[in-house]
Amino acid sequence: MTKKPANDLFPFAQFDFSKLNESYREFAEKALAQSTEAYDKYKAVAEEATANAQKSFDALREGVATLSAKAIENTRANTEAGVAFVEKLAAAKSLAEVLELQGEFFRSAFDTLASQAKETQELAVKIGEKTAAPAKQAVEKVAKAAA
Repeated sequence: MTKKPANDLFPFAQFDFSKLNESYREFAEKALAQSTEAYDKYKAVAEEATANAQKSFDALREGVATLSAKAIENTRANTEAGVAFVEKLAAAKSLAEVLELQGEFFRSAFDTLASQAKETQELAVKIGEKTAAPAKQAVEKVAKAAA
């Protein structure tokens, strides 16, 4: 049996370690570049999501303020109508006049409340659409980019 030299038995002994260091450096640089690119993309997406959320919250805040103002306006109008009704009742001269005033007031109050409810509902729908618009735009952008 002939004895083989160590270089034949262990081929890695012939390996040029200076190339290994260069390969590791290239690998590390490539990994760093990819990580930086991924971070930049993530950061951009996060910033855009934050901006969209802020737009939604601003629209919601504005909408709630508008709804509150409308509720106050409706309450004031309804209270004034009620006070006017009581004043008319106090001036009534007969039971028939009281009944007539009551009928008119209830019809008017019902019509007013129905109109106010419809107006409030339409306002709430507009506020919902405005609040959802930034999220809807973001989803459309993602869908368009994916297509």
